[in-house]
Amino acid sequence: MSKLKLGIIILGFIITAFLLWKFGLPLFRPSNSFLKITTEGVESEVFLDDDSFGQTPYLGEKLEVGDHSLRLEAKLPAPFNRTVLFSTPITLTAQTLTAVNYEFGPNDMFSSGDIRTFRVGEGLSIITSPGGADVWLDGEIVGKSPISLSPNHGVHRLKITHDDFISRELEINIEQDLRLIVEVFLAANPFDEPKKLEEGKIVLYDLSTDRKDLLDKFQPWAEGVFFFEKKVKINFDAAVDVNGKTYFKDKDAWDEKIKEAQQVFVGYLGNKNEKSLSTSAQKTIADIRLQFKPTKKPATTKQIQILTTPTGTLNVRSGPSLSNNIISKVKPGGKYKLLDEQADWYKIEINGATGWISTQYAKKL
Repeated sequence: MSKLKLGIIILGFIITAFLLWKFGLPLFRPSNSFLKITTEGVESEVFLDDDSFGQTPYLGEKLEVGDHSLRLEAKLPAPFNRTVLFSTPITLTAQTLTAVNYEFGPNDMFSSGDIRTFRVGEGLSIITSPGGADVWLDGEIVGKSPISLSPNHGVHRLKITHDDFISRELEINIEQDLRLIVEVFLAANPFDEPKKLEEGKIVLYDLSTDRKDLLDKFQPWAEGVFFFEKKVKINFDAAVDVNGKTYFKDKDAWDEKIKEAQQVFVGYLGNKNEKSLSTSAQKTIADIRLQFKPTKKPATTKQIQILTTPTGTLNVRSGPSLSNNIISKVKPGGKYKLLDEQADWYKIEINGATGWISTQYAKKL
């Protein structure tokens, strides 16, 4: 056989083998795995290998065993009003449940979640993002991630903690002849120790930190402040960074508060190594103060109204006494500007002049 024919045969064998691997083997993969997905607080569209599988909460049955690409898309409500994404590779194992729990934040930095996958084997493996997190099992610290453990079969409480991140707790079940792999994503904590600097029309809090991940990204940091504000029980309206830039939680709501001279809550996104607010931030805060125009009560003109008199008219005198001359007369129902008053007498304006009338036959309006 010539070398050319042998080469053609070998090439044909390689192509056939590739086509069988690419298109034939998937036909023989078992479709008996399960997938459960929850996204707390929002509904999310579920995509598996770019195919839509519906919305969360999602429970898929008879799914193809093997590696897949998972993508979640959700629309965050006000004040964020944006579409957020989460994508990750997952492995579905025959006759087991893979569970994905995800909590969308306004951006990746402040999102969190966990993925639980079973493999053939025994025990527990824990992977975290960021790495090096403290791992607690049933109330006791057992090490830092990544870590492999061999707990007893049954239900356990798993807790993941890390400095500058929000802790995450979950309940896990260790089953016989299966190894549970837990991957945990922690959300950054946007607060160090909020410190009140000012209280008045502006309630100003110092949120300064020395963390580079926040100081490098003021916009995501501000969004994280608004998203997790309930954790510090402060309802922030805006945040101002070291450059003097203002980030609003809800600009329309802010404008309405300023218009009505209502109290606003502002967080300062600064560097903890600086002893005071930056010059730019101070200027921005001062500009906000100027927006609060002092509210003046509309000047009210005092008036009196003439009441019914026995004679049908009321005398207007030149002074507050019956001994003063009558200079005019007014009729019941008439209204006049009140200029002054003394015991039993009102001074009114009438026809460009002034005079006094008895309080017995007049009332203030």
